[in-house]
Amino acid sequence: MSVSAYKEIAKGVKLLCVNSEKFKTNCIKIDFYLPISRHFAAQNVLSSLMGHTSKRYNTFKTFNGKVESLYGADFYSDIATVGEKVRLCFSMELPDDRFSLDGSKISEDAVDFLIDIIKNPNCENGCFDSEFTAREIRFTLENIEAEKNDKRAYALSRLRQLMCSGEPYGIDREKLENDIKELDGEKLFSAYEDMMKSSTVVITACGSLNGDMLTAKFTDFMNSVKDRAPERLETVFVEKADKIRYFNEQMEVNQAKLVIGLRTGMKNSDDNYFAYRVMTDIFGGGPYSRLFMNVREKMSLCYYCGARLLREKGIMFVQSGIEEENYRQALDEILNQLDIMKNGEFTNEDFESSISALADAFRGVGDSPVSVCTFMASQAFDGELIDGEEYAEKLSKVTREQVIECAKKVTVDSVYLLSGEAEDDE
Repeated sequence: MSVSAYKEIAKGVKLLCVNSEKFKTNCIKIDFYLPISRHFAAQNVLSSLMGHTSKRYNTFKTFNGKVESLYGADFYSDIATVGEKVRLCFSMELPDDRFSLDGSKISEDAVDFLIDIIKNPNCENGCFDSEFTAREIRFTLENIEAEKNDKRAYALSRLRQLMCSGEPYGIDREKLENDIKELDGEKLFSAYEDMMKSSTVVITACGSLNGDMLTAKFTDFMNSVKDRAPERLETVFVEKADKIRYFNEQMEVNQAKLVIGLRTGMKNSDDNYFAYRVMTDIFGGGPYSRLFMNVREKMSLCYYCGARLLREKGIMFVQSGIEEENYRQALDEILNQLDIMKNGEFTNEDFESSISALADAFRGVGDSPVSVCTFMASQAFDGELIDGEEYAEKLSKVTREQVIECAKKVTVDSVYLLSGEAEDDE
């Protein structure tokens, strides 16, 4: 597998083609990055709408039929936030050309399809089809409502909103729902135009694809977009929490949810990242972590307990499912384990287990073209592009002292408890 670097093929458009003959399938991924901004509600609907229909393939049947005609390729569209960037993604996994029965160019047809659905969405005269727009708005609202039924996801979303209130990252889900309800076909088209003109575009491909073909087609496509002026992409990093804020909400739940938001002290996404990654893993990563072994296993204070580092925002989240009466004891012990990290009282076995597990995980990113594309695309804004083996090597060079120094910079910002509703006195 050969990995080079992203090259700019048009204004604000990067392309990377990872060549490998070992896979039977290829992956092509197109990501549009924008600041979390005025069009966030529309972007949520747009991602789904453009993943189901286009001007040429204007029904579910014709759209899915075209995908199936590419030897059963898989097509995906989704939306996610990466720090304070929003990413709209369109991707395909498809059989390699050498497996076509008639010598057809599956990969070239797939590229043409991807370009066509993005370049020619299902709209007329600056307005998306009203019937499809109404349906996708309904689907999007149903998905948001479904998140409320997933109490673990809901608790994390609420902590994020409360902790980062006033920052673009602190998305207000209620406002998002109301904004989505106000959408129509014209507002969706305005968001589409903004995506085409104002986004930074990252195109990643992996497999035995023709790099010249990809470069030519995507360059022609993006150069055909008039008035391209990609917006600057920035994220606010709050290095330290001044005090701990406590939040409690009540809802009908079978299991209380405790979520803790911490500021890591990172100044940007590259600031001692590999040491922070190891520190987070020892603290609350796998079954060898401090939180799992002590809070869950030894003290039986929770059903699950783990920590997650958001590199792109410099934040760590700790999520736990608990019995409500164990709230204070569980919280105290989680913070005690953080103090243990800061004091360097974790064992060499803790340290070595984390390094080994993380290195093994990153060595496995080359196991499929999809995982390669996802991994490489995650580095599109980094100064250096490295493969899984190099990533593992950097992790293996992290020292105990670096881990301790990172832990010392971590401060607790917000504690959120989602608990059961109080029973009325009879």
